[in-house]
Amino acid sequence: CTSCRVEEATWRCLHCFGRPTYCTLCCRKQHERNPFHRVEKWTNNLYYSPAWLAEAGVVLQLGHGGGECPSHRQYTSGDSWEDEDDWTSDEEDDNDVEATAAAHSRSADGSRPAAATYTGNQTAMVIVDTTGIHRIPVWWCGCEGAPSDEMQLLDMALYPASHRRVKSCFTFRVLDDFLLDNLECKTSALNFYSKLRRTTNSTFPDQVPVSITCHLTDMMRHGFGYPGRARPGPGDLTFFCAACPQPGVNLPPEWKEDENQLIYTRGFMMDGNFSAEHLKMRRPANDVAISDGTGFMVGEGRYKAHLKLAKEVKSKSSCNNHKAVNLANADRHKLEATGIGATACPRHGCFLPHAVVDFQKGERQMNMDYSFSQALGRNMENIQRVILLYDINCQYGVHLRQRFTESPYLHMPRRLEIVQGIGLFHVHGHQDACFMRYSPTFIPGAGLVDGEILETLWSSLNKVSGSTRGMATSHRKEVLNRHMNDWNWKKMINIGKQMSIAADILLIHHAIQLPCCRPTAVLPSNCRAASQRKRLTDVKAMDVFDIRTDPPSRADIQLSLTDKETQHGLQRGTIAWLSQGIKVQEAQVSLAAHVRSLPKSPTTEQKIDLLNRRKRLQTRVDAHEGKKARYIVIEDNDEDDNEKDVDDDLGEEWDAVEPDDVFWAAPAQASGNAIRLAERVAITLPSTLGHARCEALNIQQLAARELKLREGQANDTLHQIRICLGQKSFLFRTSIRSARSQHNKTRAWGDVNAVDRTLQHHARVYSKARKAMVSLGAPEALLNHYKVLRQEDLKVSTAVADPNMRGQRATTMAWFWTWIFAETPRAKLGWKNVRKVRLLGHMY
Repeated sequence: CTSCRVEEATWRCLHCFGRPTYCTLCCRKQHERNPFHRVEKWTNNLYYSPAWLAEAGVVLQLGHGGGECPSHRQYTSGDSWEDEDDWTSDEEDDNDVEATAAAHSRSADGSRPAAATYTGNQTAMVIVDTTGIHRIPVWWCGCEGAPSDEMQLLDMALYPASHRRVKSCFTFRVLDDFLLDNLECKTSALNFYSKLRRTTNSTFPDQVPVSITCHLTDMMRHGFGYPGRARPGPGDLTFFCAACPQPGVNLPPEWKEDENQLIYTRGFMMDGNFSAEHLKMRRPANDVAISDGTGFMVGEGRYKAHLKLAKEVKSKSSCNNHKAVNLANADRHKLEATGIGATACPRHGCFLPHAVVDFQKGERQMNMDYSFSQALGRNMENIQRVILLYDINCQYGVHLRQRFTESPYLHMPRRLEIVQGIGLFHVHGHQDACFMRYSPTFIPGAGLVDGEILETLWSSLNKVSGSTRGMATSHRKEVLNRHMNDWNWKKMINIGKQMSIAADILLIHHAIQLPCCRPTAVLPSNCRAASQRKRLTDVKAMDVFDIRTDPPSRADIQLSLTDKETQHGLQRGTIAWLSQGIKVQEAQVSLAAHVRSLPKSPTTEQKIDLLNRRKRLQTRVDAHEGKKARYIVIEDNDEDDNEKDVDDDLGEEWDAVEPDDVFWAAPAQASGNAIRLAERVAITLPSTLGHARCEALNIQQLAARELKLREGQANDTLHQIRICLGQKSFLFRTSIRSARSQHNKTRAWGDVNAVDRTLQHHARVYSKARKAMVSLGAPEALLNHYKVLRQEDLKVSTAVADPNMRGQRATTMAWFWTWIFAETPRAKLGWKNVRKVRLLGHMY
């Protein structure tokens, strides 16, 4: 024996440092205050086998600080329950209980403690610890005035599983271990049970009263565990944000006299989570709520009364097709709760106490109204301004005050100023008008906030949603409350470090000019203030911040020029005739590309199709040429200028294959005269005549109008080129790379080739439009703006460009991705400055 050095050592402790060996007497003495160690016993002079300290005579002494009581009372089976086996499940037949217990007690490996009686008819109690499940004899304190049995157990950090007939106890250590595992590792109770089973290699009791212990711990932590203290009210057993402005908590006494009231604005962000669903209970009457309404989940009584009284509004979205609006009344009959809705502070990411509601169907307004109402009651005295961010605020906030007025369960201060907004991620899924009206960027006092903080909170909470799906209703709420409270606690203790990081980012933001994905304009101060005041009653007042940054299309320019035809002395229909000629040229380019793509020996059907297409195109050519005399007067000796074939400007440089000469020959001759090909006829336009010829014919105004239309044509084709490149990149990422069969690869490459053909067509049209600008004598500044398009510009990459990445130093994007429209209006409504726009960010 390593302790007495006299007796033979027959015991070995696995938890004592060094795994010492003891005799029976020393083993009992060494473990009087360590009764939950696991030991082994020397067996048959051959090996160590698993054993239990109870076999060495270890007894759990209650009272007297773990010391022996002179009047101890032994814990016997007759004191509390019949001689039943505690290791069998409830599903076993009662007649087999004793037989099963006897069989287990005779297990050869000693992996479970024997259900035996000890000296004085003393029965062992089942005690669950992190080291396993133990059976240990218990001696109660029998002194006069001794505490009750339950209090004696609690004094020794043991929590009884029952208060009527105590059969088993749980050490505070194992309960704390489960809480930490559940909070940090998201371990479910079932998995924790499995771990303990594997620790002891036996069956584990089927119920652990974790929720009761959590409630008592929360009561003590928040000061409600002392005599004379009132019961906790709604949300009293929670932590909340330490940085949000709260009168009486973190604001100075004179804060109401401060001129800058924007810094005292409270922010709220609402969102729904449909991963936290809950199945209906089979026996709802068995559910007992211990902490109803004292955490983050709202109390059942008033919430159900509100839902019963509230009117169910079935509305169709007036914005885009939002699922949160269209599926608000979707019902799922097997679920008691289809999800949860919560309110949080948008800047710091803390859940609002007593503001998390269950969804009975979809994300209905009546559910979120109650959550918002409860959030407004949390330390909001004398605060007059609130910023409310919600993914569908353009629909939710329309009749918000009316709904609050009609319900006796919803409360809102009468003079409260509510500024509605939408998170920066979701606002781009709305109509364009919602950006200026609801983006936090245009809300004074919002700061650098994205309005999507609840999405990050859901990602952590969803890890336990699977385990709470089948829990009892009250147990589920307590688990969710515990995880939300733990999140707020971590935020509170780490907020100092996070605020320091945020301050550094703010300094960097002011030191450099960061590019924005969408242009904004700087209005005069009086105009800005007026718009912000009007937005409270009419959000359309914020439309003054919207400016046109997209370059005008050909249709826009045609409409503008058509309205001013008579003002500039042009005949009616002049702009329409020019536009018709440009469209005919585009059709010529398309048909010429089709001809070049045909094989050398086309089929009869292909020949017929080509003749029909040429015939239709010739009809359009004749219609245009038939009107040229009304707008351009050309002398007879100059008519031959229009008989030339367009050999050098049909976009051959953008073909993927070489053209076949056989289809460039004229078709069969009739009456000795060659028939002109429709796709090669020169269309009469100022750009066809050239700048010098237009001056000679005194049609400079006509040429200037065509130049404007050519700009619109170039704008349209550049936009289509960007879309095609983006679609091609998307196909490579989603179709080409993920294709696992030859069939899928063939279909994917077919889609890519179709996009390539469209891309080549728009490249041909852009090249023709730019050549027309050159022919019309466009100024050098305009030609520098509409640069020459090259084959390298149309290469697509699926990798994200990072200028700081190795090998990316010389990598640049094509010029049309960072293209800036040169003629953005700046004078409208007193614009002072227009920031540059990256069309890549605007597109995506």
